[in-house]
Amino acid sequence: MAEQAAGPSGAPGIRALLRSPGYGRLLLVSALVGVPVSLAAFGFVGLEHELQHWVWKSAPEALGYGRAPWWWPLPALALAGLLLAPIVTRMPGRGGHTPVLGLGGPPTLPAEVPSVVLAALAALPLGVVLGPEAPLMALGSGLALLAVGRARPTTSPLLAPMLGAAGSTAAISTIFGSPLVAAVMMLEAASLGGAQLTLLLLPCLLASGWVRWCSPGSAIGRVCRSGR
Repeated sequence: MAEQAAGPSGAPGIRALLRSPGYGRLLLVSALVGVPVSLAAFGFVGLEHELQHWVWKSAPEALGYGRAPWWWPLPALALAGLLLAPIVTRMPGRGGHTPVLGLGGPPTLPAEVPSVVLAALAALPLGVVLGPEAPLMALGSGLALLAVGRARPTTSPLLAPMLGAAGSTAAISTIFGSPLVAAVMMLEAASLGGAQLTLLLLPCLLASGWVRWCSPGSAIGRVCRSGR
């Protein structure tokens, strides 16, 4: 795929790839995985919000405090550290990428998703000052690769990065509420340019286009909640 994209002027290679059956299948898969990824992302965000509400409001009230006292973050952060220690030292993926390195990097593999989700649910509700963006991107990437089975980098080196980016875009769209904003963010994180950037845009938009249909207030969201 990469060799075809690097034509003499770039444009003929891009047109050939856009019309190829392989790229068409990639677009179809990206559109299909957008639904389960979006639903999983909404579930993750909802669970994280409920845990945060319990830690900082329900638990203090249950102990007789009108609101969380000034010292409440100290045991909360200590508990976060205790929960994170076995996750980042023993589980595959070690809880996700290092936040100081920024976004981007290789796609998160399905085997690494549990450690990322557990680390986020242990850290974010207990007061660790990080956002849900990176865990959501990792969740979407891993689920997208899981949905299509094992990626085959030997036949298409760009397959796994593109599917991972499409899944990440679908997941992070749940907090932005717009596939366009999420796609722009993912394209910046991918650090690609030229033909590869053009080829990545369509899968990301197709995968994240379901965000409004899968939101809690949508028809799909209401059906999922009624079935619980």
